[in-house]
Amino acid sequence: MNKQKLLFSTILMYTTTLLAAQSKDNNCTMAVTYSEMAFKDFKSAYKSDNSEDIQDVMSKAIKNADEAAAFANICKCPLAKNYALNAVTFGNKALKEADSKKQKKLIKQAIDMSLDVMTATPNCK
Repeated sequence: MNKQKLLFSTILMYTTTLLAAQSKDNNCTMAVTYSEMAFKDFKSAYKSDNSEDIQDVMSKAIKNADEAAAFANICKCPLAKNYALNAVTFGNKALKEADSKKQKKLIKQAIDMSLDVMTATPNCK
C-alpha cells in the first residue's frame, strides 16, 4: 500500500512539474506569436501611405505588442517584455506624430522592437 502511495505521489509530482513547464513554454510561444503579428502589422503600416489605414493597422499592432509583453511577463522573460513594451511605446508615439517622415521612423523602431522580442524569447526557456 505504501509503495502505491509513493508511486502515485511521484507520478503526480512529475505530471505537475511537466504541466508547469509546458505552460511556461506555451506562454513563451504566445509571446512570439503576438510579436510576429505586431511585426506584420507594424510593417504594413510602415509600407502604407494612407493615414487612415496606418491608424487602423497601428492600433492593431500596438494591441498585439501589448499582448506579447503580457505573455513574455508570464513566461518570465523580462528582456522580451521590455522589447514588446518599447514597441508599444514607439507605436503610440507614431500614432500621435503628424509628420509622416518622423512617423515612419517611429514605426520602424516599433518593427525593430517586435523583431527583438522574437529573438529574445527563445533564450528564456
